Amino acid sequence: MDPLALYRHNLYDIPSWELYIHYTILVVIIAIYLWWVYKIFKKTDLSINKAWNYFIANWKNIIKNLFLYGVFQRKIVKDKYAGLMHILISYGILILTISTTLVFLDNDIPPIKNTILIGPFLYVFEAFSDTGGLMLVTGLLMALYRRARKKIKLHTVWDDYIIILSLLTIAVEGFVLEGLTTYIENNTIGYYLNEYRYFGNIMAKLFTGVNINAAITAYQILWGIHFTTVFIILGYALISKLSHVMLSPLYTSIRKEKVRGEMPTPFKLEDLLQSGNYEFKLGIEKMNDLKSLQRFEALACTDCGRCERACPATASGRELSPRVLMQTLKSNIGGEKTLVPDLFSEEFLWSCTTCQACVEECPVTIDPQSYILEMRRDLVLKSKIDKQKVQFLDNLTYAKNPLGNAPSERNIWVEKSKKYENEEYLLWMGCMASSDPRTKSVAESVIKVFKKANVSFGVLGEEESCCGESARRLGEEGRFQELVMQNVTVFKNHNVKKIVTFCPHGYNTFKNEYSKFIDGLEVYHHSQIIEKLLEDGKLEIQKGSTVYTYHDPCYLGRINGEYDAPRFIIQKAGDLEEMDRSKSKSFCCGGGGANYWYKVSEKEPISHIRIEEASGKSNNLVVACPFCLNMLEDAARTTGKEKMIVKDISEIIADKIGS
Repeated sequence: MDPLALYRHNLYDIPSWELYIHYTILVVIIAIYLWWVYKIFKKTDLSINKAWNYFIANWKNIIKNLFLYGVFQRKIVKDKYAGLMHILISYGILILTISTTLVFLDNDIPPIKNTILIGPFLYVFEAFSDTGGLMLVTGLLMALYRRARKKIKLHTVWDDYIIILSLLTIAVEGFVLEGLTTYIENNTIGYYLNEYRYFGNIMAKLFTGVNINAAITAYQILWGIHFTTVFIILGYALISKLSHVMLSPLYTSIRKEKVRGEMPTPFKLEDLLQSGNYEFKLGIEKMNDLKSLQRFEALACTDCGRCERACPATASGRELSPRVLMQTLKSNIGGEKTLVPDLFSEEFLWSCTTCQACVEECPVTIDPQSYILEMRRDLVLKSKIDKQKVQFLDNLTYAKNPLGNAPSERNIWVEKSKKYENEEYLLWMGCMASSDPRTKSVAESVIKVFKKANVSFGVLGEEESCCGESARRLGEEGRFQELVMQNVTVFKNHNVKKIVTFCPHGYNTFKNEYSKFIDGLEVYHHSQIIEKLLEDGKLEIQKGSTVYTYHDPCYLGRINGEYDAPRFIIQKAGDLEEMDRSKSKSFCCGGGGANYWYKVSEKEPISHIRIEEASGKSNNLVVACPFCLNMLEDAARTTGKEKMIVKDISEIIADKIGS
């Protein structure tokens, strides 16, 4: 038979009245979907005009994100098994949707009937469709296995199994229908598509010996069942997790890019003081305070639980769960409830360490932390904070540091180095080095290393104020900006251009948040400078046989992407054995988000969980953050791991360069 004469026999004696019923149901479903889209717009307080204007203003970014996160699923594929599973399912559904659409056009639209699925293109179509079906079935079986095995703690509800089994039913029905079609064609029309309809041909062998009329009758009955199943799952999709098939790609496309380490600046204190106008909105108090994109973000949450599995607060038994946070917001979109205490307790909010593990893990690029920080701002504005937090803020006001020590104590670093005048680098000592005995050793090590390498640097002494990072993440924006104004004035007076910190929190704040208040600052973490000194040969050390393991600080690694510098330094000093959770998967020490300055109820301290992980690798733990240093050293002591030595990255180099 001439290949060009081939066309696809899509239906076998399906009565017209049945087709009309299906068309009617399809029209109803389309109408329901349009109503659902309207309700989404209503809930998110969007209008067609607003949405269109937003698209026109951001279309380049929208298209880029659609391909990165929707088509190529950039975040999802980071988990190899789950990523492959999701790609097989999503691409399988996409291929089968395209195939079904082509069959519909080729069979049901009179002007183009039997003009699409013909000739050589028919061969491609058959192989394309079979591949999509196999991808879907494989992905669904992987999903069932993953949940049944329970090796990974998944948040599984009956909805998950309904979705998986329903989609599996549709796929199996489709393959049986294809097998019947192939069997009927092979025994009536007399041409073969076996080579291209490769799985359909295998299915056709199941019907060997079946009477052709009986096969056609079976086809007609199963065809009706198949489309009824499809219609049911299409309707169910709108009230189940399957709605994420539409919402998640849309949200990842329209979301605005965020600087990972930056909190929004709702006002400029300096401008308010000059104008005398103090009318501004700070934080979120009620559900209707959420902006349109925030509402859409909550609706896009798939309830997959990845954030919850990565969250240190959840792991430690604290009240917080980022999954519960987003699902609670999602179920209350469009309402007017007060967030605290109607939906969340205060303890829920104070449990967050702002480590952004949830942000890193979310396949839909949702940022649960941002809602917590905005709710904290509202609590602080209403003075709903305990004595520990009040004392912390008072110390910042009166002593310019959270421990309440006299600012003059910082002058010790002028004596140990020199007062900053016009040196290349300002070495920012920070509150911990000036007030905490353990961190002073780190500061001394950095100074020792810098002097050995003839680095041009100076310090400010008592002219330093706290950078304000902890105050901002506690929710006290005004106090943060007061400190910013003080420090920016000092920077300008001294013409500061380059800053080196050994606290990743200060590093992040100067790099990502002070840029709203001063231009031209170059900010470095001390590990970055030490790495360069070693690379340039300005520091020479002898590599030893010590095996180290390294704890990635959240604010240096996951939030600011610096993974290489500390590892380069460690491997110059000795050997490195990575923790099981490292780099972007690193587990928090428990001190971030101002948690270092107050207590939170928990079953097992976050730092204890982390030190247990480290002890399984090496007794020499290297860190690059004063909070991590103190939290993990204390955890080693209180858990009876006296052999565990915790050092800052600078200390292992200082030990090797001699006096």
